[in-house]
Amino acid sequence: MSDYLIRALAYNNQVRAFAIDGTDLVNKAVNIHSLNPLAASALGRGLMGTAMLNYMQKDKNVVTTLQIVGQGPMKGLVCIADKTGTLKGYIKNNDYESYGEDGLFGVGACLGKGVLNIIHDLGLKTPYTGMIPLQSGEIGDDLAYYFTTSEQTPSLVALGVKLLPNQTVSLAAGIIVQLLPGADEKIITNIEQKIYNMKSATALLKKTNSPEGMIRELMNNNEVVITERVAMGYKCNCSEEKMLQGVLSIGKETVMEIIGEQEIVETRCHFCQQNYHFSREKLKKSLKE
Repeated sequence: MSDYLIRALAYNNQVRAFAIDGTDLVNKAVNIHSLNPLAASALGRGLMGTAMLNYMQKDKNVVTTLQIVGQGPMKGLVCIADKTGTLKGYIKNNDYESYGEDGLFGVGACLGKGVLNIIHDLGLKTPYTGMIPLQSGEIGDDLAYYFTTSEQTPSLVALGVKLLPNQTVSLAAGIIVQLLPGADEKIITNIEQKIYNMKSATALLKKTNSPEGMIRELMNNNEVVITERVAMGYKCNCSEEKMLQGVLSIGKETVMEIIGEQEIVETRCHFCQQNYHFSREKLKKSLKE
């Protein structure tokens, strides 16, 4: 198992924690999308945060989407996770040159003001949706604010991606620590200080070599119990049929206008960059069906 996520309890069940080593999956995402450094950091943080959000949900069929809509030059991102450990996502604008001076100030500046949406889809008519205004755009801070305001759960969130000069991801790590009802709030203050001293989530992973090590280090080995360990990976589940339905969803009249001008309609999956081609005859037949 290369990349994986763990769930744990500590401090005599006063704290629950999640930790993920996402180095390989973030590296795969960076390669698929040819991401610039800031986009790589943003998408990596988003993917790992979404994975941990998904595994907080009890339902085995839940699909979790983290969506950021920003007014900055990066414009936002979308990340999706399910309980099979499958992750996928994309950045809305990967054009590094268009970031201008905002690029000098990091991910938050490039996302700018905006909103963070968390969507948990259990396959029912209406998915659960939570929304907050972006606090810093650094994603970890925004998720911590989301937990505090939307779920009334004091939380500590640390997400990090470290890139080598050749744009290879050397480390990608994420941690979420939450106090359970009745817990001593001094615990999370102590943990926060340890993360601050460690400088970053990636530095913690480098020191401890594993998600288990990250949790034990932060908790001072205080009654740490690992309750779940799940393999994680970047994988897109697009297909020709799904992409065809996407084309048809724009409406019969619009499709007819397009195929009146084009013999072949090309569409690309946002998540894996694969191209799909549909002939005029194929689309006409599908519209009749």
